[in-house]
Amino acid sequence: MAKTAVLVIDMQKDFTTPDGKFYYPETTGVMLKTFFNKLEEMRSLGALIVYVYTVHPENEKEVNPELTRMFHNGKKASLVAGSKGSELDDRIKVLDGDILFRKYVPSAFFKTDLDRVLRSNGIENVLVCGVKTNVCCRATATDAYSYKFRTYMISDMVGTNTKEINDFHLAEMTKYFAKAISSEEVIERLKKGEF
Repeated sequence: MAKTAVLVIDMQKDFTTPDGKFYYPETTGVMLKTFFNKLEEMRSLGALIVYVYTVHPENEKEVNPELTRMFHNGKKASLVAGSKGSELDDRIKVLDGDILFRKYVPSAFFKTDLDRVLRSNGIENVLVCGVKTNVCCRATATDAYSYKFRTYMISDMVGTNTKEINDFHLAEMTKYFAKAISSEEVIERLKKGEF
């Protein structure tokens, strides 16, 4: 049984395609070049792959009017149910044994049973990748740590607005909750049975 899960956060078309509402060529575009091959290698080495996605109802109301970036004309701006942007990236292949898991806010753990799902699968290590580094990836990793999982951010498999923002948040997470490590280190540790 795997003891390591890779949480693949919000790899949906609003973030992963050049016409997506929140696609960032400098980071997202760069990390996508090798993302799926690395993910497949981690799966082949025994990691449990958990695809975490977000879908908002079209009529979801604005909670805080100051958060205008997430809303447009009072309606949710991205990952809206039924929109092309809310669809999983076409390169994602959910295979037998993978888990497809819906979240409702930035953290995949908030008011969900993700911790129970992971523990029932024997998971001890949580590796976070996907988008955005400073929002949903960071919130999920922080909560994974709070639930007492050994938590890591896969540094070359996350993306956000700019490289500077990406690097800042990875450094902050490494100090406090989730060490940033490269996919190369993840793969080596999986091969050695350390993960």
